[in-house]
Amino acid sequence: MPRKQREERMLAAAEQVFGARGFRGASMEEIAQRSGITKALLYQYFDSKERLYEACVQRERDHLFLRIETAVARAPTPVEQLRVFVTTYFDFLAEHRSAWWLLYGEASARTINDIRARNAEFIVGLLRATVESGDGRANRQTLELVAHALVGAGEQVGRWFVERPQVSRKVVAQRFAAVAQGAIGAAFDDAG
Repeated sequence: MPRKQREERMLAAAEQVFGARGFRGASMEEIAQRSGITKALLYQYFDSKERLYEACVQRERDHLFLRIETAVARAPTPVEQLRVFVTTYFDFLAEHRSAWWLLYGEASARTINDIRARNAEFIVGLLRATVESGDGRANRQTLELVAHALVGAGEQVGRWFVERPQVSRKVVAQRFAAVAQGAIGAAFDDAG
């Protein structure tokens, strides 16, 4: 079996086991068994249970951001790009409610901070285009401040949302987009 295919099989098995048992309850033995490989080979690929868990979290974040980037690229205006970003994010969370841990799990602080920085940098690009399309000035410091605020708020609202299946993703997306647009407008009203 090719290396990439074997790795994908290990990650899929790990996601199932982590999803069922959490990080602490999962065992490398069970993940190896579900993967159809030896425990030694699993360690050869990922070094530790923490690295395997982080690889699962990163893989799911990569899927999310590829989906967001693809959707945003098709949106005609910066304001529409922001709306599409938020809608795609909540659509993804709605589809993956049972695997929320992949986005907000027990990964190390270093891994989560790296992911947050990547998220914020992507949002900086969107914000710059949105602000500049309205004849505003977009200085880097203000862009970063707003992007990090939106990342934090998005994570918290995402956690809240996945725990409440009765809440409409459409309503949450619309309201969060309105909050984001309000925050962007307020931050750049007097920004220089």
